Amino acid sequence: MPENALYHVSTDTHSGQRSFGQRSFGQNPARNNFCRLIAVFLLGTGQTTLLISLPAILEETGIGYGVLSTMVALGTGLFIVSAPIWGRISDRYGRIPVIISGTVGIALSFLMLTLSIQGVVSDVLNQQQAIFLMFSARIVYGLLASGLYPAVQAWVIDDSSPSNRARMLSRITASINVGRLSGPLVPAIFISWGSAFPIGVVSLLAMVLFILLVILSVVSVRHDKMSAASNGNVRLLGLMTETWPLLLLACSVTTLFGFLQYLAGPRLHLIVHDGVTTTRLLSILMMLAALSTIIAHLVAARWVQRNLVMALKCGSVLLLIGSMFMVTGERLFWLASGLTISAASVALLTPAYTALASAQASSQQGALTGMLTMIHTIGYTLGALLAGTMNSNGWQQELVGVLVASVSLMITFLWVDHKHGKSLCLRFK
Repeated sequence: MPENALYHVSTDTHSGQRSFGQRSFGQNPARNNFCRLIAVFLLGTGQTTLLISLPAILEETGIGYGVLSTMVALGTGLFIVSAPIWGRISDRYGRIPVIISGTVGIALSFLMLTLSIQGVVSDVLNQQQAIFLMFSARIVYGLLASGLYPAVQAWVIDDSSPSNRARMLSRITASINVGRLSGPLVPAIFISWGSAFPIGVVSLLAMVLFILLVILSVVSVRHDKMSAASNGNVRLLGLMTETWPLLLLACSVTTLFGFLQYLAGPRLHLIVHDGVTTTRLLSILMMLAALSTIIAHLVAARWVQRNLVMALKCGSVLLLIGSMFMVTGERLFWLASGLTISAASVALLTPAYTALASAQASSQQGALTGMLTMIHTIGYTLGALLAGTMNSNGWQQELVGVLVASVSLMITFLWVDHKHGKSLCLRFK
């Protein structure tokens, strides 16, 4: 269906019923795309802004790094639990209400963080009160903001046809990475006024986005409740049965890339032997990784759309090459090359397996994107745990990297190619 269609109509192949999807802002695809891209951009900006501001928050408030890390992890854990729920809510009640809820969650949580930091600095709050407010902020973030990304992805799928779906999904991946790339600039500009200022800027940006969505009179049309609600659990189980190779691929890809990202710091420290220099180089490497995903989108998005299964194969091979560079290279060049190649490979893989899975999802696009968001979060967390349990140098790293990369290759070349290759090649023509 054309991108500027007012309604996306899908047919439930299980029940034979038709359901109306998301009604957009109107017949203005450019405005729809802008709102989707700016929403995920804000999500990426907030993630990196908070992480980079943590040392300054520690110094100003005196709150221990372990407490702050636990606070951040709490929000991540709630993401895992609530993202699939929000995905199914968006299937039933529309994408826009969920996106607005996610925007409110970002604005409110970062505002609460700002108040807690400023409260300690100005002696209005003691540390215990500030910690309580910070943890409450992350609970709000984990419960509300977790719905934003899956709802945006589902909205993109609603507004796209199979012939351009991977390309539009690739824009979403690129946009969140632009946000992650821009995130370090916010503390760099505002940190001189205190650690609360960068956090407050993110909250202000989220409020602006919320007002923009409301002013544009965003209206969503509820799905046909019979098709959305009947046999929901059975259909969700059927969706998982249909797409399990792609879901397993998503988990293995994010686990490996999360492992490589968290491994970059210790590997850098072995090369430069200086903490400050390691931090600076790590920031540059992460920005380089985000930039490589953007370049991969600009260069390869159209090719990925036309060659979904081949994109999975090429991306898996590139991920194996990048991981081998990272875990075996003993020079900065190999480390930077490995991280850049790996990030570019993820930019190829993510829209490809999402588009392939969406072809099986019928009217359950929100449920699918919610599951993928949960799986991505689990994968990155598992990768971080694997990296944290190993020595900074040793054969264990090589073994884990090769094993996880081999799982990705095996899924791609065996199950995905066999299960989805021929049928989806015909479907996408």
